[in-house]
Amino acid sequence: MTIDASDVDALLCEVEIFARERIGYASERPELPISEEMLVALTGEAVELGLLPVNGGEPGFSLWEDADGAGAMAFNMGLLRHIGRGNAGLAFAWHRSALARHVAGCVGARERLGETVLGATLVSVGHYGLAQASLGQFLAGRDPRAAYPTLADWLDRRSHPGVLTAPSSWKAVLWPVWADNRIAWQMPPRRDLLVEPLRPQHGFDELSSFRAQVAPAADLPLHAAPGDDRTFYARVLKLDMLGLLAIGAGAVERARDLAVDYATLRRQGGKAIAGHAAVQQMLGDIELAVRQANAVIAGLSRPIEDLSMQEVAAARATTHTLLCHAANQSIQAHGGLGYMRDVGAEKIVRDQNMLKLQAGGILEIPLLLAGLREEQV
Repeated sequence: MTIDASDVDALLCEVEIFARERIGYASERPELPISEEMLVALTGEAVELGLLPVNGGEPGFSLWEDADGAGAMAFNMGLLRHIGRGNAGLAFAWHRSALARHVAGCVGARERLGETVLGATLVSVGHYGLAQASLGQFLAGRDPRAAYPTLADWLDRRSHPGVLTAPSSWKAVLWPVWADNRIAWQMPPRRDLLVEPLRPQHGFDELSSFRAQVAPAADLPLHAAPGDDRTFYARVLKLDMLGLLAIGAGAVERARDLAVDYATLRRQGGKAIAGHAAVQQMLGDIELAVRQANAVIAGLSRPIEDLSMQEVAAARATTHTLLCHAANQSIQAHGGLGYMRDVGAEKIVRDQNMLKLQAGGILEIPLLLAGLREEQV
């Protein structure tokens, strides 16, 4: 089912209300992360509203159910922006779960997802970074054999553990693997993995992180990508990067609101600090990042096949750098109070830092772009 562009605003208006009244309310004490029970309850409400896909459900407008129309992409990214404004960790969990369902459907593995929405999550890259320039060379198709040794190591799930971040009750992970000089897909259940819980991470207080690798004795099926494996992998990586960008944009909108509200109320020298030039500079930096991010998201709200890997990766690297700076400026606008957990600004900084590290992180994107060069993938 395709979403008409004229319906997107009306649908996102409903999402905004839900995000504000339910997710925002549940997250109003930033020093107290929402519990897994609340996360499950909110997920159930999102399913009832048709925002998240479920196995066996009727086709609708849920997250990442459709990525081939401009209206659908505008809805997907708008949904994640609104949910990210309410709670970035929750938005990340929903994004990765819905994307896992999208990919599983494409590769014929949907029956392995399980019944619960949060039961499966997705890891879009190998055990480190973005495989430097080798991944770009492989995706571009220029002498791809030169990249085979690096990619074979990068996507070796038995020899190398990978880190995943998800609700603690996750049951399966969907990830790319290297098989016969191609990128295939594998969905191991948790029981077939060696799983090591990690200490609490820098951000995403609502979620947990784990180091996981395939157990030596596990016999797991592989699922071939539809069509060209390089094109399909690029599709998944682009969708993941777009989702992370939209969540980060929403989180910074919340950081802006916190900074503006505080600067309007806090007085110093006989006037609100919003009237001081130094604070105005900070607020202006935040507003610049918000507007830049929203403009980028609007420009990228096109059918996924119309977006090149270079366009998406470059937009993510440059825009997320702005978002991290804006989140830090929100702390500075609060002065020393901004570092207190009950204010909320420092949590947004930590969540932004977690977002920028996902899907290989933003620091290796220049190497990916160097490998891709002028090829369109």
